[in-house]
Amino acid sequence: MSLYMIARRLGLTVSLLTTLVALLLTACGAAEPAAAPAKEEAAPAEQKAASTEPVDLNFVVWSYSIETIQDNISQFESQVPGVKVHLSDFSWNDYHDTLATRFTGNTPTEIAYSSDHWLQEWIAAGWIVPLDEHFPEVKDMVKDFAPYAVEGMTADGHIYGLPYYADMVVFMYNAALAEKAGITKAPETWEELTEHAQKIKEAGISEFPVYIPLKKDDPWTVEIFYSMVYSRGGKMFDENNNPVFNQPGSEAEKTLQWLHDAIFTQKIMDQSALEVSEPDVVKTMGAGQQVYTVLAKYNLAELNLGQHEQAGNFKLALMPGESHSTVGFVRFYALTKDAVAQGPEALQAAWKFLQYFGGPTDNEYKVVKRWALEKGLGFAQLPLYDDAEVAAAINKWGDVALEREQAKLARVKEGLTPWWGAWDIYARGQIHDAVLGTVTPQEALKNMADKWEELKEQ
Repeated sequence: MSLYMIARRLGLTVSLLTTLVALLLTACGAAEPAAAPAKEEAAPAEQKAASTEPVDLNFVVWSYSIETIQDNISQFESQVPGVKVHLSDFSWNDYHDTLATRFTGNTPTEIAYSSDHWLQEWIAAGWIVPLDEHFPEVKDMVKDFAPYAVEGMTADGHIYGLPYYADMVVFMYNAALAEKAGITKAPETWEELTEHAQKIKEAGISEFPVYIPLKKDDPWTVEIFYSMVYSRGGKMFDENNNPVFNQPGSEAEKTLQWLHDAIFTQKIMDQSALEVSEPDVVKTMGAGQQVYTVLAKYNLAELNLGQHEQAGNFKLALMPGESHSTVGFVRFYALTKDAVAQGPEALQAAWKFLQYFGGPTDNEYKVVKRWALEKGLGFAQLPLYDDAEVAAAINKWGDVALEREQAKLARVKEGLTPWWGAWDIYARGQIHDAVLGTVTPQEALKNMADKWEELKEQ
């Protein structure tokens, strides 16, 4: 066991523990001078034994494909002897709060999944550290990453992670069911989507053809809302992080009104959309109960390749709207303050882990490529688009050319500040209430802007 871990278990600092050990050895030496040579002879053997002990890295993730992560860890440990990785996972919906509790409670956490929308908050709290300050070579690595992903991992000119995956919120639909109603192309605008959905409803193919998850305790809700605003050509914040979504007639207001009307006026979307998350939508879409949705792109792979009644019938389309823009986001491996506190040996072990999982190993993005091939996860590492295996795999469930086109139109989330995470939670509740109709879109957006200013002042 390392001195760092012994100190942590005893509730001491490493320096204090070192001092106590030195005093104890001095006292023993004074009392038993004859025993000193034996201790001196034993010291090299003790040091040698200590050097063979593995470096412990605590790796924390949200609960997705844990068996794949465990296997990746096993392969890493076999290639990098002397490092032992301990995995912990938590629900995505609870992940942010769980990690906050771990960090503030000093639960050992050397590497953790993080996200662009938490970056500023976690930096301000001192929970994560810049990679480029400890490993300058990361600046050369990011040249191969998608620009929106790099921006999502960068703050104050420093790089804070390597991508676990990067992806987009996209529009997808069941082409086979749409064709039964005589619809042979994807809608170009949200108004055209309403028309298509009404035709499908009238044909008796689906009672509620549209199903967009809007559960207020699901972090995806804001990402989806942003994407729908972007697709109309709108903005959420200006370049100084001032709200613009609350301006009269904004695209944000139009989006909330469209969602409300889709449920209560046009009746093309079930009200249960306000209470469901991504997995629920994938399940019912796969069963053929709905035709259109907005989800993270990797769900298209699941719908077309998974065990679903309608597998193979789903297509990617550009987001409806005047600009066809959407949110591009990055989830990444972050290096924490605990890794630095353990000392140089642990820091080097963490860097080897980060390179293996998020960077190239032997000139190949092994872990990232595996996620792309087996799970359909998107990636920031642009050279993978030139990989024949990856391109062929994507085309089995998606459309590489269309994906690239959508990626060119993707934008990072605006307003990513240290208080964005707190605002996000509040905003989801307001979005929920506006869609439900307990407040008007204008009232909800005003409340969101007021909360933003309150948090900014704090």
